[in-house]
Amino acid sequence: MSQQSRRTLLVLLGWLASRVPLYLLTTGHIYSWYGRRSIGDISVYLRWMPSLTHGALPIDPSWQYPPLVGPLLLLPKLLPGADYQGQFVRTAFIADAVVLLILLWTARRRGSWRGPWFWIVSVPLLGPLIYGRFDVFSALFVVAALALLGRGAAARGGERRLGRGRWPAGILIGLGAAVKVWPGLTVFGMPRTRRGWQTIATAVAAAGGASLLCALAFRNSTWFLHNQGNRGIEIESVWAIPFLLAKRLHWWHGRVHGHYGSMEVLGSGVSFASDLALFSTGVTFTLLAWWWWRKQWRPSVVADATLVSTLLMIVTSRVISPQVPDLAAGHGPPSACCPPNLPASQRPADPGRAAADPVDLPYNFNSLIHYHLGPVLVLILRDGLLVAATAVGFVDLWRDTITGSFLPWRGQPADLAATVPAPTSRGAADTGAPSVRSSPTSV
Repeated sequence: MSQQSRRTLLVLLGWLASRVPLYLLTTGHIYSWYGRRSIGDISVYLRWMPSLTHGALPIDPSWQYPPLVGPLLLLPKLLPGADYQGQFVRTAFIADAVVLLILLWTARRRGSWRGPWFWIVSVPLLGPLIYGRFDVFSALFVVAALALLGRGAAARGGERRLGRGRWPAGILIGLGAAVKVWPGLTVFGMPRTRRGWQTIATAVAAAGGASLLCALAFRNSTWFLHNQGNRGIEIESVWAIPFLLAKRLHWWHGRVHGHYGSMEVLGSGVSFASDLALFSTGVTFTLLAWWWWRKQWRPSVVADATLVSTLLMIVTSRVISPQVPDLAAGHGPPSACCPPNLPASQRPADPGRAAADPVDLPYNFNSLIHYHLGPVLVLILRDGLLVAATAVGFVDLWRDTITGSFLPWRGQPADLAATVPAPTSRGAADTGAPSVRSSPTSV
């Protein structure tokens, strides 16, 4: 047996060893009390089934999702066999397996095995929650798109451009964005070239087309916009920490209550914090757009930018749900989707992001609602790690892809010019970079 075959076998055995117990926990075959208490949102999905089966998206404050989620949630009900809960868990389990197979295929082609192992190790930290929500399907769209975009991106003598996989990848990005917004952030990894714009246009067309078809098939297709606009500060978000600490110190007299599909802090100062969160999101994504316009593209940027933009959305958002590690793990480590001769810039941020996974709060959520000190400190640790990983990731992404003085305290890495071929006239046209650059460290 070859070394690659042995590694493949170890990955498959590792996935089975981690997922079979997780599946049995979720279905209640072992520790049935735990499976029932941690089943995620399936009970909420069941509440929506009467509306969905009659061709209408729910008019419910908990409905926060674009129209394509309707058919996705209906799929387990249309499958023959067991009850809705059992079919949903099986469908999520299969989606998890497909993600692993995509990462395994990528690892075998590129020689980097961090992607499948990161997925194997990080996902179970959520416990049965992973099979009790539909977020694993969003992760599937992103992983498949990144794998297609990475395939052949640096082929043909080192020429840096997107390959033919950009068309199906664009469709996957658009469909993922029509399920949850964050898969659409993959477009930040596209180059400013004809092929890059083709991928972006395909993603926009796929998202718009899928949403339009669902709007024609289901009534109340825009209701989720109303609910999103009225959301406040969710208890696990970065913005909720000052209120939880103030509550512990008896300085704030608000409360935690179910509001628009999540547990939110309600009281004085929350409206200002909500406005500040929206403003910070706008500022950070404006900065990200400025980076995108100035960046020197290379294939590894696709995965790196997707990860950084998702982390920026997470830490500035008013809402952080318990599936946050699933969002980050959904990209796999960037090295899994990069050509082997080009290093990813996000490896320094991986430890902080990975360390945030096991301090997530699907296990102590009830204690957090009651402001117990332990869960509050865990939340501060988790959100602090996410903020640190986001800051390190963005700074390193900027440093590794842009020449200039915007970040004067971070120099260009000395080995960057050696690892990335200098653009020729054809390559410069494809990457969107000028054909002549005077800086000796330019890429």
